[in-house]
Amino acid sequence: MGVRIATQQDIPALKEIILSGLSNDSVWLYCYPSAGRSEAASNHVETVLKRIIDDNSKNWHCYVVDAPKTHDPVSLAIIQSLHQNEDDGKGVTEQIQRVLGLSEDPSNGESKTAKRIAALQSGITQTQQTYLARYDQVMFLHAVITHPHHKRQGYAKTLSKQTLQVARQKGAVVAALASPFSGYVFYSGTSFSNCGRTKVETDDDIENLELQIMVCTPPKPLEQRRSSIMDFWGAAKKASPAGSRRESLDQGQGQGQGQGERRSSFLDMFSFGGPKTPSAVDDDTRRKSHA
Repeated sequence: MGVRIATQQDIPALKEIILSGLSNDSVWLYCYPSAGRSEAASNHVETVLKRIIDDNSKNWHCYVVDAPKTHDPVSLAIIQSLHQNEDDGKGVTEQIQRVLGLSEDPSNGESKTAKRIAALQSGITQTQQTYLARYDQVMFLHAVITHPHHKRQGYAKTLSKQTLQVARQKGAVVAALASPFSGYVFYSGTSFSNCGRTKVETDDDIENLELQIMVCTPPKPLEQRRSSIMDFWGAAKKASPAGSRRESLDQGQGQGQGQGERRSSFLDMFSFGGPKTPSAVDDDTRRKSHA
């Protein structure tokens, strides 16, 4: 199961994946409450895909997985990458506005859909500023979508792992806003941690959206091996200063061994095998005289 970068030729298939795969998604229904497969929604998806897959787009990436038999795309992942130090941290906002076709002031006569998409973008920006400001490189995993006819075959998990692998190579943190149910379960199973919730809402709108903030941080550098008690004794022996009592004992043992004296053993404590004391020699003499 290979992962590749999407091309302009994939756009018709990718548009169908999005429109079919998100038909019951809470985020999609919030942004397009009237008709998820309307002509306006279809045109908007196609426009956004063209901007993301544009060869000149350095901050947006779209990965796809092809079906083994037809070799047509059946699953996709949309990723946005940015450096926190660029544009005073406003890069994520400007990039999303440019790709989604939003104006800086969405309240000027725009539709409910445009306002809600802008509110979703604001939630992403707030997540960046609150939870990800200390990381230099950030990758937002905006969507992982599989066509309904090809679900439960591991395509989405493969794309998620590919994203995490690219992030590890760059030392970047990966973040995603997930629905409280299916999205949360999916990201929890692919090394993401839950960092809280964010609310998406607009003025004079009774409906709102609560999303889970899922984050996967890059692994820390390998730490040095922990010291053991054997390392402690070895270091202590090396650190014994010249002329100390420990050093003199070590030298005395070395000199004794050089003169042919054997080391004492456990049996020597009970007078087995070692040189006999004078009292022991006298006892042997008395025994022989009585014999």
